[in-house]
Amino acid sequence: MERYFWHLSGLQADGIACVVCGANYLKMRIPSVEVGKEPNNQGPVYACADPCAVRIAKEADRMAREMREAVAEVSAAPEAAPEDDGFLGGDGHFGSLLRDLRSLVGTEALLATSDDIPTIRFLLDLTARHAESARQHAQQLLERTRDGGE
Repeated sequence: MERYFWHLSGLQADGIACVVCGANYLKMRIPSVEVGKEPNNQGPVYACADPCAVRIAKEADRMAREMREAVAEVSAAPEAAPEDDGFLGGDGHFGSLLRDLRSLVGTEALLATSDDIPTIRFLLDLTARHAESARQHAQQLLERTRDGGE
């Protein structure tokens, strides 16, 4: 599992305690599941099977749903013509570049939390589309700045 958990206690980072509630697995017999990795040593970290791992899964599902909704809104919004963009005004190429970059940041966060293959495939497709769109908008803005801008 590729999700990373930050700001863990020593016991949590060693996989001995739940990353959500902090329950010590050496002191209590609680069913636990691997939910990700500790970023420094790449070791597995765990959460109580119920309710903590369920809470993590629900949060990942919520984040994926919000990202899909955000992408649908951006995809449905008509793109402004370059001449209406006011160069760095926010609605034309510059605004589109910023929206693509925000989508890429959100997608990165979701990829780090998902282990569901269909969701990962959706997120990879989303990454490819927004990366290409961001490249195009950045290239257009670079060309305009070489010409002296507006």
